[in-house]
Parts: sequence; structure tokens; C-alpha cells
Amino acid sequence: MKLNVILAAGCAAILNLAPAQAETLRFSSFEPPNAFITAEVLTPWAKDVSEASGGEVTIQMFPGGTMGRDPAQQIQMVEQGVADIAWVIPGYTPGRFAEGTVGELPFLVRSSRAGSTAMWKMYEEGLFKGDYDKFKMLCICSSPANFIGATRPVREPGGMKGLKMRAPGPTMLSAISALGAVPVGGITAPALAESLSRDLIQGTFLQWGVVESFRLGEVLPFYNEVPLGATPMLVIMNKQKYESLPPKAKAAIDQFAGEAFSERFGTSFDAYMTEARARIAAKNKPEIFTPDEAQAAVWQQTVEIATTDWLARTPDGQKIYDAFTAALKAAGTN
Repeated sequence: MKLNVILAAGCAAILNLAPAQAETLRFSSFEPPNAFITAEVLTPWAKDVSEASGGEVTIQMFPGGTMGRDPAQQIQMVEQGVADIAWVIPGYTPGRFAEGTVGELPFLVRSSRAGSTAMWKMYEEGLFKGDYDKFKMLCICSSPANFIGATRPVREPGGMKGLKMRAPGPTMLSAISALGAVPVGGITAPALAESLSRDLIQGTFLQWGVVESFRLGEVLPFYNEVPLGATPMLVIMNKQKYESLPPKAKAAIDQFAGEAFSERFGTSFDAYMTEARARIAAKNKPEIFTPDEAQAAVWQQTVEIATTDWLARTPDGQKIYDAFTAALKAAGTN
């Protein structure tokens, strides 16, 4: 009997000395695992946080829609605790994260670094609220400017008339309407190649990363690099899950989240855009049209109504717009 007591006490002592098991956080990405953002931005970020936590937390990536294929469902997955963290495109769920649609306005954001830095500043200053407050915001970022990819050449605004065009966000759909095209929403990036091949749409607003990640070079032979609005993006975390973590785990997340993550995202994305454009040009040999200053001015005047409409229907729209343009200017080269 005495021996049993001694053995039990010894086992308890050993268990108390053993390190606690690391908390595993599930990070969902709808992108393929080898796509740039998932492979070169999100996965290294998850590794950095895991290492900085000293074993308190491990972030496991679930790319390629393994936790949920629909990009529009990523927010709900985090809300319901199916995923702890997710990379999301808020434009796929119109009405949520509404203030951030300022980044979709044409002729504002040019580079991902400037757009992402400005986006985070808006949140930090309390100008992005609503759904932003429901999550632990890890990164608020932006693509560089979207431009036109089409199955036929579009060099002037008149060339858009009657074409069925898709955009990744509601504000960009307004710009499509202003150009006389037929706006088509609800088509996510993974569905673009099929939609274009079946002629359900004749073009889309996009950037070079989407062309490469979702293999659109074979179905989009024409591009016009007019800057028609960026795509706001987020990396969000379930707030209750974050609050439940031990202090060292939360500190590791905070170290790499926020402004640091947004700037990291934008800088990497811009470098990738340059490389992806060169690869697509060499491989697919598309027609890439870059408007000169006078041609760009015509485009800008044509889509100006999209900005006017956004200002009219957005609460505090002028205040948000002015603050965002100031933040872009402060961010430096746009």
C-alpha cells in the first residue's frame, strides 16, 4: 500500500514537470497551398508566431479549402469556431466590413504596401468599426490596384459597353456599371476560369496574383492596367479563442500582428506582382495595355460616379475618404 502511494506521488511529480501541450490554432485559406499569399506570406507568419510563443501555441495551416472551399464562408467559419484564423476577402460578403470598401474606389490605391499600411491606420484610429470589432484583427490589408482582364481588347471606356464583367467587391461593381458594362457579382476567384471559359462573363477586375494563382492566363488574353480599385483583405481570428490563450501565446500573436503584419503583407505582395506579371507575359504572351496620362484621365472621369455614389451612401463617407487619402499619402509612394 505504501509503495502504491509513493509511486502515485512520483507520477504526479513527473506530470507536473512536463510542459503543457501547445494549443493548436487552425488557420484556413481558400487558396491552393502553393499560391503566393498562402505559401509565402501566411505560412511563414504562422511559423514565426509559433516559434515566438516558446511552445505555447502552434498555428497549423489548412490551405486549398480543406476546412471549407467557399471563400465567402471563411468569415462565418471563424465566427462559429470551425477555424480559429482565416484569410478573407470581405467583398465576397457585401455589407460586412463596410467602411473598408473605401479601398475599392478607383484611382486611389496603387500599391499593396501603401494600401495595407493605410488600411491598418484607419482601423487603429477607430474609423473602421462594426464587424471589425467582432474579431481579433490580425491584418487589414489591400491588393494593389485591380485592372481589367478580358477575353477581348478593352482600351477605352467605350469598349466596356455591354460586356458582362465581374469584380471582387461591391464598390468596384459600381465602377463597372459606370463604364456601361453589366456588373456580375458572386463569382469568387476559384470559379473565374470556368466562368470565363463558358462565356458567363467576358472579363473581370483583377490583379496579376489572381491570374497566376487561379491559372487565368489561358483564358484571359487581354489586359488593361487602368487602376480601377483595390481588393481589401483581412486576416481575422476568433476573439474568444484569442482571449482564452495563455499570455505568452497572445504576446507572440500580437508581436507579429497589426501594423507589422499589414506592412509585411503589402511589401511581399508588391514584389510578387512584379514577378508574376513578367512570368505571365513570358508564358502566355497576352496583350497588356497601359494607358498613358491622358488616356487614364478619360477612364478616371468616366468612373468618378462610383466615388460620388459611395460618398453619398456611406455613413461618414467623406470623413473616411479624406482620412484614407491622407493615410495613403503618409504611407509614401503609392
